[in-house]
Amino acid sequence: MNYNNPFIKMLESAANMLIVSFLWLLFSLPLVTVVSSSAALFHTTNKIIFGPGRGKGVFKDFFDSYKENLIPGIKLSLIILVCIAFVAEGLWTGYQIWRISIWGMLYMMLGILITFVFVITLVHIPPVLSRFDAPISSIIRMAVYFAIRKPLRSILFAFLFLAMIYSIEAFPLALLIVPAVYADLIRGPLDKDMTLFAQEHDLEKDSEQEQEEELLEEEGLSALDLEERFAKEEKKGKDQ
Repeated sequence: MNYNNPFIKMLESAANMLIVSFLWLLFSLPLVTVVSSSAALFHTTNKIIFGPGRGKGVFKDFFDSYKENLIPGIKLSLIILVCIAFVAEGLWTGYQIWRISIWGMLYMMLGILITFVFVITLVHIPPVLSRFDAPISSIIRMAVYFAIRKPLRSILFAFLFLAMIYSIEAFPLALLIVPAVYADLIRGPLDKDMTLFAQEHDLEKDSEQEQEEELLEEEGLSALDLEERFAKEEKKGKDQ
């Protein structure tokens, strides 16, 4: 069988999207881990299913990303739940008093503005967490930065997010594929912006260092063994 056939690749991508969507659902069940699992979903979709690691298994990558982002993801999930409670309470209060006076109307408009910023920031938190190793406060600041940097795109992402929720409500089985589809729809422009941001702020790992770490991890080599291998290869190249 020709595994490079476009149809075979499409089936492989669809199967992997089903797998990571199910893993996302499974690991989001405690609710406080939803940000951690969403970060793992974005990372696996962006790097393995449609990215440079295409063709590799998605299980290990998802688990590794989930484990790495578990603690900060739980903290962010708790912060988000508290913010949802405050935003919902503020909107309800504003709705109750907006007809009474002009101040009530202004209060309601302010609540809508805060809700908008909160929603577009919320959409960006898991991708940012999946990409950057930073304190919680920095993750939130970067999510706000990417959200307001391109507001029209952020609005589109928010509408896609709401469409995802609506499709799941209308067709519950869509939950088995929609999360990965949503991650695929937003990953391209976000990954480009985050890569540029990382390069501008010197947050990107050196490519040679990354290759060395991958080789060490895959083959169980020591740093000395790796240096000797590179030296031999360099000497061989000169001799030729």
